[in-house]
Amino acid sequence: MIDLNNAKNEFEKYTSKFDLRNPKIEKKVKHSFRVAKISNNIAKSINLTEEEIQIATLIGLLHDIGRFEQYTKYQTYRDADSIDHAKLGVEILENNQYLRSFIKETSYDSIIKKAIFNHNKYEIEKGLDDKTLIFCEIIRDSDKLDIFYEADEMYWEDREFVEDGISEKVLKDYLQEKAILNQDKITEIDRVLGIISFIYDIYFVKSFDIIKQNDYINKIMNKFVIKNKTVKEQFDMLRKISNNYIENRTKNMK
Repeated sequence: MIDLNNAKNEFEKYTSKFDLRNPKIEKKVKHSFRVAKISNNIAKSINLTEEEIQIATLIGLLHDIGRFEQYTKYQTYRDADSIDHAKLGVEILENNQYLRSFIKETSYDSIIKKAIFNHNKYEIEKGLDDKTLIFCEIIRDSDKLDIFYEADEMYWEDREFVEDGISEKVLKDYLQEKAILNQDKITEIDRVLGIISFIYDIYFVKSFDIIKQNDYINKIMNKFVIKNKTVKEQFDMLRKISNNYIENRTKNMK
């Protein structure tokens, strides 16, 4: 079994080396603890063993460990403008076998590192075994669910007046039930839809239930006042499509 209290203490010890007075650093610490909790809940919902639940929780805690060095060095969290924070996180854990500070057991090392490496990719790499794949799916769902939370609570004010529209490729991909690529987001509405489009890359019933219970889709989209009639009609159409997709996916998965 894993000593999660020790892992949390070690994580706090690691992050204390960075400027926790900086709200952007502090935000990632809080994000990591929330994602660990969400990962724990999802793992329980699919009846993993107690040890596997602890592994999922640990992955949630460590998934963004590369963020702190990334921001300190580059002053940005944009991987495209700096470094792949997931790859960096794996390198940090491999350096001098730092992962052993969080977990003494070695049999899960590959799973932990694969899950962290894949958590921020557009798609999970091919060829993973079923057990590793489950942990990759858990952390990807957990990370996205907390981004939904942050989008609702932190990203935008309750009434954002928007004059720009939806980029053609973003609209096309959204209608094809594809998650939106970062490089395709041009307008503010594109960025909103980029987050909402996470629903097309969600794996577990529990995750959809959390989205529904918190009414994330409507709460996030309700923040925006769109002046252009055509854009508003498109936005409202995508809201309806999103909520229907969640309902249908949830029914089909149960």
